[in-house]
Amino acid sequence: MNRKFFGLLALALLMIQPANAVTVGDLYTIELPVADQTTSLRLEAFTEAFKRVVVKASGSDDALQSPAFARPIEHSSRYVKQFSYVVRENRDEQEIDADLLYLRVNFDQNLIESLLRDNGFPVWGRERPGSLLVISYDVNETIKMVSSDTTPEIVDMLDKAALTRGLPVLFPLMDLEDMSLVRVGDVISRHFEKINIMASRYTPDVLAVGQIVGRSGKGWEGDWEVRFLDQIFKWRYKDSSKEAVIDQMAKHLTRILALEYALEDHKSLDQQLLMSVSSVSGINSLIKVQQYLLSLNVVDSVRVSLIDGDMVTYQVGLRNEVEDLQRLIEFGQVLEQEDFPQLSAQGEDVITLSYTYLDRGGSN
Repeated sequence: MNRKFFGLLALALLMIQPANAVTVGDLYTIELPVADQTTSLRLEAFTEAFKRVVVKASGSDDALQSPAFARPIEHSSRYVKQFSYVVRENRDEQEIDADLLYLRVNFDQNLIESLLRDNGFPVWGRERPGSLLVISYDVNETIKMVSSDTTPEIVDMLDKAALTRGLPVLFPLMDLEDMSLVRVGDVISRHFEKINIMASRYTPDVLAVGQIVGRSGKGWEGDWEVRFLDQIFKWRYKDSSKEAVIDQMAKHLTRILALEYALEDHKSLDQQLLMSVSSVSGINSLIKVQQYLLSLNVVDSVRVSLIDGDMVTYQVGLRNEVEDLQRLIEFGQVLEQEDFPQLSAQGEDVITLSYTYLDRGGSN
């Protein structure tokens, strides 16, 4: 009983945590450049695309190092749902060819998720924390703040590295308002009192502050500090190219966040709870809420238990702890918690959560 009480207390504390998550689209779609449409080259691309989708879906490349994934990698085409070729305009003025050919591969989400779960690896859902990157860029002591206006090349590289891993990122505008709050020296010295004030303008879930430093003949270094949920992570990385430093930063940041937000599957848990959702007006709203809950990777099953006016009670089967479910819902903008979790009158081991449906699309 005491353990259940403390579990409810933890759930209640989660209610006051702000969230500004981003719904990541195309998690199970990979696009790769290819030279032609031959079968041999397509199969090679399937293998590379498979590796990338596993990283995006789990948050790290740990699964790819497992012997259990050797055969799936070899037979990656079995996990492909569909594919197509896309021709895009080449905007690189240094290249002679006008167009570029890409292979767009859409993987079967259920097969990929089952493969990860069956082998004990986490599945990271589409709702992911948004990270604000506050970075100084120093090349031979010429220093700039990274933004779309001042360093478009670096922003593009960071965007691509994050996109490869399904990591939502944004950058400060560094307009007059930002510059009145934070200078380059504040980023270098990690003056978080000022940085936090500037960052509050963007309401990020994660604040990543760092420096990218390059010196002629000495290579490149990244110096990073990431803060979220009262946690702090610091690291440095050196390499011969800025591309490698940026890629490592995105890889490590994704891994850190995945440790917190990508949830391990606990099929033996088989935990049930009741969720009462108000403002569910009509069958369309009822279905939308049910589909939303099923889209959360901690949820195993959802069925309607009771309909009373605009109040619908769902019975929800979980793969993970109740706290994990509540944290994911807090990220989204679909349900808003009304009250503290309670023990259901149906039995002391059944938790009831109360939410309001935020109908943003208009249902009948």
